[in-house]
Amino acid sequence: MQKKSKTNLTAPEPLRARQAERRGARAKAENRLEEVLSSAANLFYAKGFHGTTIEDVARDVGMLKGSLYYYIKSKDDLLFRLLLSVIEQGDSFIAEKIGPKSEPVAQLQVAIEAQIDYIIQNQVRIGLFLHEFDALPEKRQQKVLAVMTRYNNRVVELVQRGQREGKFAEGDPWLIVNGLLGMCNWISRWYHAQHPTGPAAVKHVFVRMIMKGIVKG
Repeated sequence: MQKKSKTNLTAPEPLRARQAERRGARAKAENRLEEVLSSAANLFYAKGFHGTTIEDVARDVGMLKGSLYYYIKSKDDLLFRLLLSVIEQGDSFIAEKIGPKSEPVAQLQVAIEAQIDYIIQNQVRIGLFLHEFDALPEKRQQKVLAVMTRYNNRVVELVQRGQREGKFAEGDPWLIVNGLLGMCNWISRWYHAQHPTGPAAVKHVFVRMIMKGIVKG
């Protein structure tokens, strides 16, 4: 019986290089999208949502108007992405900072400090949320509100637990939390990097004011 001669076969091209190339392209697109979102946030904040055009955003990031639609569908889409992401990221930030259930007084203090940190670090997008939310179509408002409710519920549940343990003053937990978050959110309107009062001092004063009104004794 004759042996079959071996045929020289060309090894298939490795897929890893192609996958890496695709990952690189995806990362580049994500970075470019973040540039577009950052530009839109700054322009909407400075000129107002209705006072800003898609051409303004395209010009600011150095691309043609048509190229911008590779990353977003419309100006409304830009605003929706910005407002949804700032609430989603805020929810994750607060959840990570307060951690699992623990002593409610200490945990509420951490929550207040985390809220202030997040607002100062994301001042433009928080300000945009507070002043341009009504520009969203109703269906998209509902999607953002669903995340915001989850965000607020974290603090509401914390206040409720403190009340059950007799450590917090009585009162409607939703009213308490809306007052607390409202005080903190307004920081986005007056605070700036050159403000004579730094973030640590702002947190100290706000924590003292809020805790004195909530904590028993």
